[in-house]
Amino acid sequence: MKTAVTSIKPFLVGLLAALILHSTSLNADDWPHWLGPNGDNKVAADDQFDPNLNNWKIAWQSNVGLGYSTVTISNGRAYTMGHDGGSTESVICYDAASGKMLWEHSYKAQLIPKMHVGGPNASVTISGDMVYSVSKDGQVYCLMAKTGEEVWKADLTEVMDIKIPSWGFASSPLEYKGDMLLSAGKVAALDKLTGRPSWVSEHAHHPGYGTPTVFNMGGKDFIAAFDSKGLSILNAANGKEIARHPVRAKFDLTASTPVVLDGGKSIYIHANSESDLLSFDGKTLSSKWSNRKLQNSLSGAILIDGSLYGLNGNHKSKKTQLYSRDFKGGEQYWSVPNFGYASLIAVGGTLLILTEDGELVSAEASTRGYNEISRKKLLDAICWTNPVYANGQIYVRNDHGVLICLERA
Repeated sequence: MKTAVTSIKPFLVGLLAALILHSTSLNADDWPHWLGPNGDNKVAADDQFDPNLNNWKIAWQSNVGLGYSTVTISNGRAYTMGHDGGSTESVICYDAASGKMLWEHSYKAQLIPKMHVGGPNASVTISGDMVYSVSKDGQVYCLMAKTGEEVWKADLTEVMDIKIPSWGFASSPLEYKGDMLLSAGKVAALDKLTGRPSWVSEHAHHPGYGTPTVFNMGGKDFIAAFDSKGLSILNAANGKEIARHPVRAKFDLTASTPVVLDGGKSIYIHANSESDLLSFDGKTLSSKWSNRKLQNSLSGAILIDGSLYGLNGNHKSKKTQLYSRDFKGGEQYWSVPNFGYASLIAVGGTLLILTEDGELVSAEASTRGYNEISRKKLLDAICWTNPVYANGQIYVRNDHGVLICLERA
């Protein structure tokens, strides 16, 4: 294996170690990484949240460049990524209240505009006083959260000994103990302090475009990693593959994060060819139910009070349905035909849904039927990026880089 770290600043590594020991605590209302504070795309509704979007206004707006990176928020700062359409990609930090740009860390990176505009897929992960990012072509950066100063840089093509995937790297860094986990067919654990690999999984499955997830079952930590050919369960301590479930995905494209339920005993995967609820007993994976008519090309589903909420259909399709289903048996409670493709999160008992064509929708998370509360047109172009809610603000963006922050009117 080639050397993993292409650059490292020793004086900053010492500072980083000290900061980790005395790192600033996250706000309960922050959204510090992909899929939110608990990794399930859900947050509690605070006093500032109003389900009626007519009572919201634009607080600030910016252009962050091409791409699909969500906004992540911690300690009053908002982070995202974008590409200039030429040869430069950037990690950008804003003051969350005012929208003032605090810093921008730019570097040469490929656009990879294959059947889309291109630009970064992954979202910034915030850990204490550091932020971690992954470029479209696999450059991993550790930066100082306040200043954007580079601490270390690594290259996933070297770490994993693979080529750049067809649609680029897309796994957001997932913090696990002293490492950051990243997947692209293989899973790599990079030391948070130095960027050096603690381990790299052995099997080189065909790359997928989702982020892995960690769960504990029976006192042991596991990793669920979804690639374009199936789901792997790994030992989180060393990356050894424990179990495997094959999946056939159209165009070798899987881009959702596995939804881990029942303390790891059940794992839900959403693909563009099928959806499956799998059973895991610590050693093997088996199917509880599978539905080839339940498909989603990019986003996952949310579990609320035993019901799954998600989209059934492909991107760029007006026929895509919004649904509510019982996760244990897969039976449908309701669906909204011709809803159109979208992505969604939950704020308390409210679904916040960003449609592909830029409408933000609020609806009740209920199994009794679809009850839309409000709808607000905000963006043009294509919106494949999850909305985010943090500290009384809603963030949405499109693939051309228009980023909008909403606040209560």
